[in-house]
Amino acid sequence: MGDGAATLLSTAGYDGEDRISALHDDLLRHIISRLPVTDAARTASLGPRWRHLWRSTPLVLDDAHLPEPSRAASVLRVLADHPGPFRAVLLTDCRPASLNRELAHWPRLLAAKGTQELALFNRHVYPHLPADILRCSSLQRLSLSWWKFPVALSRSADVFLPHLRKLDMISISMTEHDLDYLLAASPVLQTLTLARNSPKRVHLRSQSLRCVLLGLSTMEKFAVMDAPLLERLILLEPSIAGCDRVKIKIACAPSLRVLGYLEPRVHKLQIGNNVIEPDTMASRCAVVPGVRILALKVNFRIFSEVKTLASFLRCFPNISILHIESTLHAPSSTAYQPTWEHHAKFWEEVSAVKCWKSRVKRMVFHKFRGNQKEFEFLKFIARDAQELESLLLVPLEENFPSAVEVNEMIDRFGCPQFRAWASKVLLVSPKVDGAWNLQKALDLTIDDPFLRCYARFNSLYVHMIAPSLLGNTCL
Repeated sequence: MGDGAATLLSTAGYDGEDRISALHDDLLRHIISRLPVTDAARTASLGPRWRHLWRSTPLVLDDAHLPEPSRAASVLRVLADHPGPFRAVLLTDCRPASLNRELAHWPRLLAAKGTQELALFNRHVYPHLPADILRCSSLQRLSLSWWKFPVALSRSADVFLPHLRKLDMISISMTEHDLDYLLAASPVLQTLTLARNSPKRVHLRSQSLRCVLLGLSTMEKFAVMDAPLLERLILLEPSIAGCDRVKIKIACAPSLRVLGYLEPRVHKLQIGNNVIEPDTMASRCAVVPGVRILALKVNFRIFSEVKTLASFLRCFPNISILHIESTLHAPSSTAYQPTWEHHAKFWEEVSAVKCWKSRVKRMVFHKFRGNQKEFEFLKFIARDAQELESLLLVPLEENFPSAVEVNEMIDRFGCPQFRAWASKVLLVSPKVDGAWNLQKALDLTIDDPFLRCYARFNSLYVHMIAPSLLGNTCL
């Protein structure tokens, strides 16, 4: 062990056996790479061996770990002095103008020193993203926020990201052509996040993408034109102030298994050349047979949304898990005004939905309020759900009904068949943990990204409901 290390340990009151020197260099590099960059740099003062380890360790440079007064200077010093590679570089607080002023070629350093993960979050005016960032061929993950896309990048033949697997773009000023070019330059890209970006229309084409998250934006149209490996399309609620609904078109996505949240209020669904309207009937040309998990948000007070819900369900004949979230919102147009009449007649007359006949095994009803219009939908499900194994009602936490109240709601229908059905499949979660997050949505190892981390069901509560239902069944 070097003299510096011995002095450090002696000062700390340690006089035992030197075990650190016995560790292999690879293990010590692994330890150093997990330290904040300032602490990692200090290890170089422990002796010659440690100076070599510091310079040969793939570093994590996160400017959040650096003191504010000298943050930019510290970032520049590490970028200039460390030979690389960089396992990750996260610049969330440094002004790009400061970096350009002191070290104009800092983007080229990231490329030259083998950066694997890069996050550039700009908190100021929209500057142009340095084009050299998109020439960093070692990148495996790239996160960008609040930048303008490089001008005329598509004329640069040397932009190629052969190892990029995850791309996050938030509040990026760009064109659809820019996005097309970037996707074409990323042949192994698997996960894409687009949120608050400027393209009004996106026509997605990628031979490698498996997961897309489409976030808050003013987008007018998002079309999956050719994405043979796409398994998951996650939709966050767009900002629709001053614009029509967002058209979601599915043209070619044969591997699509997970889709949601679709919302009648904000999404106009198109399958192939068929636009799905509130009265659209079942058609072989207007279905996505591969989807197994579907999530929908519906305001049950608005009849046009209820009708569109039925049309949406017809488009996915093979879903096995359905998530419904009951939502309230201010009406955005005359067609989306709340109605006071009940929807029982509509659900009684609506034609059967194929997925209920033989497919759906589990349904989760999020933010259940217990009103009659929601129960009318549940009665429709009960009529045809031959394979349903469980229906989980997850009430709003502040509006959670007691077991007696749930039974009273069911009693008001005077429907023995519904009571008998509910006694077999109905579960109620007494506590909600709304721990749904984007990382979970993008994690392809999680089968159902919409299944939030609800607290363990209170078995006593569930059994308080079921026996009373069974005891009063009269078929």
